[in-house]
Amino acid sequence: MSRFLERGGGAAFIHWAVDGHTNVEALAQITGLAWRSGFSKFRHGPLDLKLVTGPFTAGVSAPSLLDESYWNLVGDLDRSLLIASVVEDGEPRPQMWALTKGKGRVFVSIPGHYSWTFDDPLFRLLLLRGIYWAGNQSLDRLSDLATIGARVAEDSATSGKAAALK
Repeated sequence: MSRFLERGGGAAFIHWAVDGHTNVEALAQITGLAWRSGFSKFRHGPLDLKLVTGPFTAGVSAPSLLDESYWNLVGDLDRSLLIASVVEDGEPRPQMWALTKGKGRVFVSIPGHYSWTFDDPLFRLLLLRGIYWAGNQSLDRLSDLATIGARVAEDSATSGKAAALK
């Protein structure tokens, strides 16, 4: 993977893809942060993502998800671009980020445990932008796809989501 990235390749890591198994430090060198069994923490439940203003989040309202967060991951994000975080154990914890490796690009999204998370058009838009960025493409190349087939209920909790995409 390191050679692929050095040559200009791109990769997107979603949710459990950051599990380093027996090579946690090696994976953290690629992804910035990686899961270490027995050390890292997780929680299933509501995630109110706090978005960092920037190209990935332009024009996007912060999604409120029912998913799984991770924290106490191994590695560092010193040379990374933070996209979104949640508060766990009283501190903001990174949940989406992007970084360059040589000529390559890596995007990571911790949310993505449950299939219904992928039905949220705001999450989809952030995910699509991350994947396109990793592939060295325009961030909004296929953003119109974010709402196709999305199951969105029109109620007080979700009525602003579709409007936020326009």
